[in-house]
Amino acid sequence: MSKSCRRSWVLCFGLMMGLAGVVGWGGSSLGFAQSEQVVEVTIKDFKFVTKQGPLRLGVPTVIKVRNEDAERHDFSSTMFEGLHAQIERDGVIVYGRGIGGVFLDPKREAIVRFDMSRPGRHEFRCSIHSTMSGELLILSTEAV
Repeated sequence: MSKSCRRSWVLCFGLMMGLAGVVGWGGSSLGFAQSEQVVEVTIKDFKFVTKQGPLRLGVPTVIKVRNEDAERHDFSSTMFEGLHAQIERDGVIVYGRGIGGVFLDPKREAIVRFDMSRPGRHEFRCSIHSTMSGELLILSTEAV
């Protein structure tokens, strides 16, 4: 094998190894995967306590809701109107367009998955207890 052929082979092998480190041997993208943005909502003492980072449009969004109270509550919002969403609760997954929300018995949790597509203030509430409400603020910003 000539010297230039060996260099090309070493360069090609090095590029393949670097790419394998980014993509992974199984072919799943680790370095370039668009991750989900997560919002954690805890219901405690008849209040919604929200924990989140900045929310971006067009990114898969996961809302994890946990009822820490001893009473049943509802997590519902108009933010899901017209959107394809998935709700997982007690091992059951429901898919649909415009799912309004989910009822949570004491000490239970649910996961709502959807793509955030509309900027603005999005209120959520408990339809059982009218004084309970919260909101998510989604801003539309352009990259600098």
